[in-house]
Amino acid sequence: MNKTRTRLGLVATAAVASIIALAGCSSSGTPATASGTPIKNQTITYVHEQEPPCIWGAWVQEAYLSRQVFDSLVSWDDSGKPVAWLATKWTTSPDGKDITFTLKDGVKFTDGTPFDAAAVVSNVDYWVKNLGWNSFSYLTSATADSADQVTLHLSKANPEIFRELSNGHYGIQSPTALANNSQAQNCQYPVGTGAWTVKKWTQGQDILFARNDSYASAPSNAAHQGPAYEKFLDWKFASDATTRWSALTTGQTDAVYDPPSSQWATAKKDYDVHSFVTGGRQQAFSFNTAQGPFTDVKVRQAFAYAVDRKQIVESVFKGSVPFDGNGSLSPTNPDYLDVNSTYPYDVKKAASLLDAAGWKLNKDGVREKDGKTLEVKLPYGAGPIVSQDGAIALQAVQQEVAKVGFKLDLVPLTQTQLFSGQGQAPDEEDIQFGYWVWPAPNILDIVYNAGTTAAPNGNNTTHFDDPSVQAQIDAAQVEPDATKRKADYQALQKYFNDNAVAVGLYDFTNNVVTSKDLKGFTQDQGSNGLPLFSDAYLVGSK
Repeated sequence: MNKTRTRLGLVATAAVASIIALAGCSSSGTPATASGTPIKNQTITYVHEQEPPCIWGAWVQEAYLSRQVFDSLVSWDDSGKPVAWLATKWTTSPDGKDITFTLKDGVKFTDGTPFDAAAVVSNVDYWVKNLGWNSFSYLTSATADSADQVTLHLSKANPEIFRELSNGHYGIQSPTALANNSQAQNCQYPVGTGAWTVKKWTQGQDILFARNDSYASAPSNAAHQGPAYEKFLDWKFASDATTRWSALTTGQTDAVYDPPSSQWATAKKDYDVHSFVTGGRQQAFSFNTAQGPFTDVKVRQAFAYAVDRKQIVESVFKGSVPFDGNGSLSPTNPDYLDVNSTYPYDVKKAASLLDAAGWKLNKDGVREKDGKTLEVKLPYGAGPIVSQDGAIALQAVQQEVAKVGFKLDLVPLTQTQLFSGQGQAPDEEDIQFGYWVWPAPNILDIVYNAGTTAAPNGNNTTHFDDPSVQAQIDAAQVEPDATKRKADYQALQKYFNDNAVAVGLYDFTNNVVTSKDLKGFTQDQGSNGLPLFSDAYLVGSK
């Protein structure tokens, strides 16, 4: 045990040294007081966790990056409404299926291409072809009505379309770059109209963003209009939370993502803490309802009762991440239903349900039925989806369900394994654990829609398939009356929770800790809580 601690310490120290070497000069030098003098034209250093394959893509980790480079048609305000960005105003057709935007004049991409309606059309075409989940927004095409007016067409009305368009995935790219640059160039060096450009991506280390000195298209809810205050944003990667934290405490970075939970109290006391619970669905257990033991609702419910979920979250995350029992929808989304009081920790209830389902304890303390043991597999993305603290929480779950006779096998997957689909077929898993970031309550369609026999929905990790329930989801997501839509969505959440199709564990929370020397940092309010540095600046003495 002592050797393990020493080894981890050495690894963390070496990783911090690597970050220091990459930084060159310290980003902010000696810490200053909160009332220090602003220092502009410097480098902000930020250490993130995950390094995604591209700057733009369908994964939220890519949205973190693309938000630095791209602007969107609309932004989402703290008040919960869309506000002007690249679009200055908009109108919606009576049937809700056509939205006409008037575009900001005089904006150019950083390659010199003018931003106009044709550029938006090119981007909509690109999204339709390359965002696998775009169909859930019902966005199908766009028409350039004039140079400064474009109409987006939906297959059916979507009351949450503006919230979705403000999402980081729907940033506008240069149509010239999309048409003429290679796939690798658009992956690593995409071109936008945003506050930053990609200067250099050193794989496995960092991305250096350079200020767009011509930037004049900030959203109306930005703290200031015009170029970023600082000259560079050095976005580093360190998968180990202790490494990130050490970089902050030794003054080698100005901000870090997701500190170790053990340091949360210190972070709140000595630094500025920023937290955002993402939209979509939270870190939840999705039970395989197509085959295996969890086809029986009693077994699913027994698993939920067997775990003191709230206590585990409080013990492991120490206040940095909240418990959330809803396995279908985030509290950040509209129409969320609080189900945290359901499935309280009750070992006797869990055992009784398993008994009723015909699973009996054997001499080894594992339940059996018809010659099969109650051994269930839970593959999870170790790092890409589940943090180090999250993995500890899963181990605690493993120990608790063993008390009632489950043999839970945790199967950590690398990013490559996870994104290749390993461990996700119905015969490869009994439970999936993970999140899905999405700004609207029709996340239920994304995660519970069965798809078709020819094209099954790979996002449906429960393999749930009930046409009557799907019809209710379809109706809810186009319901124009907000009160009825809320009632419909909450009834659906209650159904999925009552039947334990999926149950939540904790909220996927974007925690960023910043030095007292960094001011103006904010998080996007759409659904992702994306880190925003265009209004940020350093303070201190030169």
